[in-house]
Amino acid sequence: MLDARDLLEQEIPEIDLQDIIISDRARDRLLELGYNDVEFSTEGGGCSGMNYILRPIERETNERDKIFKYGDLNLIVPFSSFVYLIGTQIDFSSDLLNGGFKFTNPQANRSCGCGTSFSV
Repeated sequence: MLDARDLLEQEIPEIDLQDIIISDRARDRLLELGYNDVEFSTEGGGCSGMNYILRPIERETNERDKIFKYGDLNLIVPFSSFVYLIGTQIDFSSDLLNGGFKFTNPQANRSCGCGTSFSV
């Protein structure tokens, strides 16, 4: 029978973490809006459980934040949100009917129809 001590002695395989990826269109749109430092995070809510938040940062960064540099844009991801956003791709569409920022999250089990909320 396997107990907790046996589990602690087992080697844990390395996890291949992907960065958060932002398309040139999304980056350019944020820079057009005058945002050089943008926080990308999550919060509870929406029809699927968690909302994506993309906004100018309104706080001081800290050592636990993940900072991704895309040219003149700094995308800051708080530690508390990073685990939910690993591998997420951010794009932007100027389509009149379905325009705006689009999020593709490989960890999402379910997403709402508008694409702004998800669950894991």
